[in-house]
Amino acid sequence: MAFENLLRPAYINRMYMRNRLIVGPMEKSLANLDGSLNQRYIAYARRRAMGGAALIQLESTYVSPEGRGNPYQVGCHGDHVIPALAEMADELHRHGAKLAMELHHGGRQASVTAHHRRTIAPSAIGSTFMDPGSVPREMTLADIRRVVDDFGRAAERCLLAGVDMIHLHGAHGYLLGQFLSPLSNRRTDRYGGSLENRARFALEVLEEVRRVVGDDYPIGYRISAAEYVEGGLQAEESARFCVMLADAGIDLVDVAGGTYESMSKIFQGPETPKGGFVAEAALIRQALGDRVPVSVAQRMNDPVFADQVMERERFEYVTLARAFHADPDYVLKLMEDRARDIVPCISCNTCVNLTVARTPAGCAANPVSAHEHLRTTPMRKAAAPLRVMVVGGGPAGMHAARFLGQGGHDVTLCEATGRLGGQLHYLRQALSEYGTLVDWLALELAGVGVRVELGRPVGVEDVREADPDAVIVATGARGGYLWAEESDRTIPLFDVFSALERPPEEWEGAVAILGGDHAGCAVALHLRRLGVEVHIIESGASVASDGGFNGLLVEMELDADPGVHIHRETIAELIAGDRVALQGLGNHSWLKLGAVVVGGRAPNNRLADELSRADLQAAILPIGDAVGVRDLYAAGQEAAEAAEKVSLMSLSNFSRFSNGTGLSS
Repeated sequence: MAFENLLRPAYINRMYMRNRLIVGPMEKSLANLDGSLNQRYIAYARRRAMGGAALIQLESTYVSPEGRGNPYQVGCHGDHVIPALAEMADELHRHGAKLAMELHHGGRQASVTAHHRRTIAPSAIGSTFMDPGSVPREMTLADIRRVVDDFGRAAERCLLAGVDMIHLHGAHGYLLGQFLSPLSNRRTDRYGGSLENRARFALEVLEEVRRVVGDDYPIGYRISAAEYVEGGLQAEESARFCVMLADAGIDLVDVAGGTYESMSKIFQGPETPKGGFVAEAALIRQALGDRVPVSVAQRMNDPVFADQVMERERFEYVTLARAFHADPDYVLKLMEDRARDIVPCISCNTCVNLTVARTPAGCAANPVSAHEHLRTTPMRKAAAPLRVMVVGGGPAGMHAARFLGQGGHDVTLCEATGRLGGQLHYLRQALSEYGTLVDWLALELAGVGVRVELGRPVGVEDVREADPDAVIVATGARGGYLWAEESDRTIPLFDVFSALERPPEEWEGAVAILGGDHAGCAVALHLRRLGVEVHIIESGASVASDGGFNGLLVEMELDADPGVHIHRETIAELIAGDRVALQGLGNHSWLKLGAVVVGGRAPNNRLADELSRADLQAAILPIGDAVGVRDLYAAGQEAAEAAEKVSLMSLSNFSRFSNGTGLSS
């Protein structure tokens, strides 16, 4: 059997697992403000159960009000959460999956804007990432006892709701991990100092939960094996602590890593190698022997790689969060030997970006994810198929054509260049995983019968001749605008797209990027991987600010790189010869360079404007960056919405449209 290590059944304690794949806990900003579940969240989890997942963890679930980090986070802090939690358990059981709750307290990494209380922690040491400037109150012995009891009461609620397993969240710098870490625990009582003392709080929580649930009930522990910050927890100490967990009766150790101060380790992007925590998990596996099963998380979404790692390192389980977020049918496709049909998680962290923004966390690769309560995949067949022209073969156009093809419409996708992918074609030059989404979408288009015409630019007369019922305009973006003046420029000038396509050996000398938007910063990271010295000229106070949380991670990475020079609150006035004149904060200077990259992007909206003015009967639906420059997630969402609009049109009694604006009689 292919993927035998991933797909063979198992038991955790006495709980049966139909395969070895665990849906990892991932906050999604989907819960109600009181921490209870709703039908949208239940639909999301149900879909993963239907797709073959064995064990579904929802997300870090706070046990105490002051422990929450997001207003829309799942809670298990009061009896009011039990009814919906019981409904969730019943739904997952009906489809053959088990439900696990990851009990959590944020400690110093909880958010005061989420719970409106002062945070508490082992020591009065604030997090430099969460709510900067907020210093927690050092926990008293009474606080410790109360929180231990809160974990126990949350476990009781899980039992009442029919939850199958409890995980204790000791990873990512949350309260259990804060006690364990020498960086965040400076106590001098019996909860601080030696490893045995720092481990005491987590072991007391485990003891209390075990008292509540009994010996036959499975309890797992998620640990950040290494914190990747100076003075933080190291893998060797983590391995010793995991032996203590085994002695205390833990049933599974799930290995992760990082804290909020090393956030890029928690959410590793496409530039990082596969298997981010395999080495640390192997060390823990060696320390535990065969006493306790081990699971490993982070960048394990490639099933061939994951299966091989399980075989080599003797891991019993693999934990996937973003991979299941991208494709709820991940397991089903493996079972049916359709691994190439799996929607690829490209590790873009769009889901994280949305969650941190306290917005329901969708997926850039799969526009249906987190919208299961409204959308189906594949899209339902249309009652009266329409003829649709999609102009543009980037992600927006490809997604739209795919949805429409699933709906049975007669779809032609026209792409002016000789290849599909749009802006992802350029980005895959630097981050190859983005190309996997293009390749997957191309396979999907072929599978649903979409005609793809490459090298075919489209104008108004082409649309008039084709006479479609609807035109989806997905012409994407073009390069940004050069504001600086030029005088006898001798150095080459690129936009963000052509810069990514330039052969690596042609870069010589330092490069200035005029504009520190997210796209410009992506080029900067690419150039730094090639060893090129980079100057980012940004008129604002920060760079990559249009990238939200992802942009913050990018800015942190750039700031830490000595080969990157960020000129904030600075403009480029003039490019003269091989130099650029800079003006910023009253200072005037010159940079001698080997090339200049113009940052930013602008909507390529010419065709949409021309079609809207033309006397056409077709409905004109612009989407994606052709409307306004945004991101990959917006492209997918607008593609789905456009396909839904076309399908609604097909349900009416009218098959033609007037002036591209609506239905005509």
